Amino acid sequence: MLDRFTLIAKVLEEAAQIGRELTAGRSRPFGSHHLSRSQLEVLFVIAHAPEPISAGALAGALTVTPGAVTQLVAGLRELGLVEISTPGDDARVRAISLTADARAQVGTFEHDQVARLAPRFDGLRTSELRRLAELLAKRRG
Repeated sequence: MLDRFTLIAKVLEEAAQIGRELTAGRSRPFGSHHLSRSQLEVLFVIAHAPEPISAGALAGALTVTPGAVTQLVAGLRELGLVEISTPGDDARVRAISLTADARAQVGTFEHDQVARLAPRFDGLRTSELRRLAELLAKRRG
């Protein structure tokens, strides 16, 4: 029987392999724009936020400084990929969201990646896949 440490190492090894398979796909969204990995991370965090996200929340999600977020968002805004609004009455509050075009491109990219990597999970029943998703999400809960 494997100890807890060894099991964690095996999970991380599999996660790293999936990460390599994800980045091995030459397809990237926003192909006409040469985006950095950090800019792509910003787009994906915003895409999966339940509502427009603040710079502070984005910095926390990415574990970077608010200044770094400001620079990343400014570049993405210049490219027309994100927009900034001021919800409510407080003009100091800024909410960052994807433009409609960027949201569509992220959606297409993610769909294509899932379709490309789906065979990797063929050995799992739907109930097992559901449980795996629940277990991986549990760390956030």
